[in-house]
Amino acid sequence: MELRKPKFIMFDYGQTLVKEFEYDGARGYNELLKYASANPNNATGCDIQSDVEALNRELGRFNPATRHLRVHEYSEESINRYIFAKRGVEFDCDLRTLEPIFWNAANPCAPCDGIIEFLDYLRLMGIRTGVVSNLSFCSETLRQRVYGCIPNADFDFVISSCDYIFRKPSKHIFEVALAKAGVEARDVWFCGDQFGPDIEGSSSVGMTPVWYKQFLRYDGECQMSGGIEVTSWESLRDIIESIK
Repeated sequence: MELRKPKFIMFDYGQTLVKEFEYDGARGYNELLKYASANPNNATGCDIQSDVEALNRELGRFNPATRHLRVHEYSEESINRYIFAKRGVEFDCDLRTLEPIFWNAANPCAPCDGIIEFLDYLRLMGIRTGVVSNLSFCSETLRQRVYGCIPNADFDFVISSCDYIFRKPSKHIFEVALAKAGVEARDVWFCGDQFGPDIEGSSSVGMTPVWYKQFLRYDGECQMSGGIEVTSWESLRDIIESIK
């Protein structure tokens, strides 16, 4: 396949733009409960997290055997509204405004190696950028997270699947991203670390997939039939530079 220099590069979020560290949901909910206006049963972060895990099992959200079949997203807001109502926990503010508080406490993060310099390079070259993530947090929460971690970012848009119903690899979420970008799929590169959602999904709508393998989340049977494989952002910059 002959590579075309991209007019637009889209990025997955987790383990692509930003590396996330050990997740602790109970810690996140303990922080969130500090803002509760009512907690009549003295629910703890562990109590809430246990409820969420039970609901996730029922919904099949994180079952490795079935999660690849999921094409629809549940929002963190709706899940929390249900769990908090069962526990009698109330807040005086919109649950969406609490999402960053939970996320930052539950899951610390840092920029992926070299991404800040790579985004600076793309801006200098006039290559536009955007973010498309499978996520239960809303797009505004994701935007705050990304810019809090990478202040120099200048994305045209930040899309979370929970605001658009569909998850990658569904073509529908990629079609939304293409409409927002206003460019043809053949002029777009999509960078992500997960083979099915990011690589197969973006390829299915005609984008050039870029498999970012720094964290290598895949089994050995996954094989690229086209596109680009890189283990660093510096190497992707070199590939762009090599295209005439």
